[in-house]
Order: sequence, then structure tokens, then C-alpha cells
Amino acid sequence: MDLSRLSVAELNALQADITREIARRRKSEADSLVNEFRKRAAELGLSVEDLVSGKSAAKRGKVAIKYRHPDDASLTWTGRGKRPRWVDAWLQGGKQMEQLAV
Repeated sequence: MDLSRLSVAELNALQADITREIARRRKSEADSLVNEFRKRAAELGLSVEDLVSGKSAAKRGKVAIKYRHPDDASLTWTGRGKRPRWVDAWLQGGKQMEQLAV
């Protein structure tokens, strides 16, 4: 295709057509890839979401409570994740973590 013979308007129209075609093909290829991943994941008993999240298909059980506030039994913590505010307040009050252990 000899682009030098096209007008600016024709070049702009061609550019818009190319942009649309690239977007259409990317979407088509992405959809095909997702379908392929879903098929392979299903063969393994997983979902694509399981693969992306890195979690296994098996549900994990509840984590046992490791810490409980001595004055308010509803305040508990498993020791995982960010430390709750009530634990921070307890420690800032000069008390020890061992006092909260279940």
C-alpha cells in the first residue's frame, strides 16, 4: 500500500480503522486465552480465579484464636494479619502479649 498517495483525511481514517482492528484482535485473542485457561483449570479441578489468586481450590479451615482480651471476650485475634487496635492499645499500656494468649 502506497501511503504517499493518500490524503490526510484518508490517512486519519486508515489510522482509526487500524486502531479499531488492533483492539478487536487483542480482545479476541484475550478471550481465546481466557477460555483456554478455563478449560485447563477445569481439567485440574480449579477455576481461573484460583490460579490468579494463588489459592488452592480446597477451602481452608478456620484459624484458631491465639489471643483474647481478658476483659472483653469478643475481642479476639488469630495472630495473623495486621495487629488489631485493641492489641496495640494493650501493649502501649505497658502490658505483655503473653497476657492475652489463650
